Amino acid sequence: MALENLQPAEVFKWFEEICTIPHGSGNVKKISNFLVKFAKERSLYVRQDKALNVVIKKPGTMGYEDHEPVILQGHMDMVAVKEKGAKINMEKEGLDVTTDGEFVWAKATSLGGDDGIAVAYALALLDSKDIPHPPLEVIITTDEEVGMNGAVALNCSDITGKKFINIDNEEEGAMIVSCAGGARFHGYLPLTRENKSGIKVKIHITGLQGGHSGEMIVKGRGNANVIMGRLLLEITDALEIGLISLKGGVADNAIASDCEAELLLMGLSSQMHGNITGPDVSFFSLFGKLSSIAYKVEADIKAELGSRDPGLSIVVEEVVEHSLPPESTDVSNMASVNLDSSVDAYTEVLEKREIVSGIIPCAEVIELARCICAMPYGVQTMSASIDGLVETSLNLGILKIVSSKSGAIEGQGAASQSAGTMDEAFLLDYSVRSSVAPAKEALIRKMEIILESFGGIHEVTGEYPGWAYREESPLREKMAAVYKKLYNKDIKIEAIHAGLECGLFSEKIADVDCVSIGPDMQDIHSAKEKLSVASTKRTWEYLCEVLKEL
Repeated sequence: MALENLQPAEVFKWFEEICTIPHGSGNVKKISNFLVKFAKERSLYVRQDKALNVVIKKPGTMGYEDHEPVILQGHMDMVAVKEKGAKINMEKEGLDVTTDGEFVWAKATSLGGDDGIAVAYALALLDSKDIPHPPLEVIITTDEEVGMNGAVALNCSDITGKKFINIDNEEEGAMIVSCAGGARFHGYLPLTRENKSGIKVKIHITGLQGGHSGEMIVKGRGNANVIMGRLLLEITDALEIGLISLKGGVADNAIASDCEAELLLMGLSSQMHGNITGPDVSFFSLFGKLSSIAYKVEADIKAELGSRDPGLSIVVEEVVEHSLPPESTDVSNMASVNLDSSVDAYTEVLEKREIVSGIIPCAEVIELARCICAMPYGVQTMSASIDGLVETSLNLGILKIVSSKSGAIEGQGAASQSAGTMDEAFLLDYSVRSSVAPAKEALIRKMEIILESFGGIHEVTGEYPGWAYREESPLREKMAAVYKKLYNKDIKIEAIHAGLECGLFSEKIADVDCVSIGPDMQDIHSAKEKLSVASTKRTWEYLCEVLKEL
């Protein structure tokens, strides 16, 4: 066991056990069943619903039997992200966790500390025989990362507690008491396919930091999907291309760090063709021109991002083997491109083209690029009442091609009549957040109007309410006092732009008193995710002391 020497041993034991079970969003049946089995083996009350949520209850320890129950809550799913080229199948294989004693991480993948650490804390408490605590009602939900679907579905009729501790915060020493509401916006743009001749190339946008779109959107990091839209728009201004495949991002609520497109180069744009009148005219080779455009876009966006996200790389490579130079170009290392070639050379390149079936025509690629560029992105409004807090934002988390055969295309709005004939579509998957409900609704309406102007349809799912600040909170006051006693300093009381399930449970459980805590984590929702060992220990000690005093 890689984590067996870490403290608290009882927490890291269960965390490592959880990591052996694949539990990405939408793939939670095994971990849900594991939790049920865990409870039954200890003769604890357990309920598993159709959404695979699990509720486990444990009586209070000696002297606490008649105390008011405390609800502990987290979610069992994780954002399953892996590095480019990683061999692991995250739907079937567990994580390869490791540690240096300071941090815990998973090799080549996200760790799932968000929110596996909450599950590990809960299991350690449920398994304990010597930790004093009042009656515990543990709620472990499913698919929080894709719209809080589990919390939406959960029936709370068997929950009797009013003191609610959510363990889904990634900053030790901070207690969250309010959060934004949000929704998922699924935009679909129609596409067709046809046979075309040309030269296959691949464009890969990589090197960006990514991160959680609630917490990190304010940092102004680059989004690979948005950059791809901008790049395609620049490319189609100069070149006639077709699109073969497109895939960017892993989750609507994760800032896309990677996007890849396979293109078919078919020639210069009609305007460029019009300029070719004879052998004395200079022009760009197709691959050279493409590389030149990619180099310029990369340089422009690097200048815009600055130190906020300095690792952007746009790589252009040829897919089919023939003599078109260069075979692969990392445009970040390209000081210049040979822009001069003759009409004869251009003709020679065209003679090396191949017939490729299933090509999305250039006109539809242009519409996609224009739509992405027209859509708002990032921070829209900062809070008027809390300095530094984002009020409203959106993130283009997923950009890909989907098929109606998989049931992936559904929509509504003015263009919904076309949904029945849309066999395939470009999917633009956004996470929309706001602490002001009318602002969220207005932003979604704006997105609908833009999408429909490009012939698209949309669907809004996973709406969840914001969590309003509670003026009088005995739980908040008690937990703040315990923190001050343990560490001789005040805990920070914060509102966040990210969404938490507390808003939903505040509506489901009358007069519930909520707070959210957790240990330090870095770069959640990315393959760089790390969990602090020392912070995990301190947060565990803090939680145990809170339960003792409650």
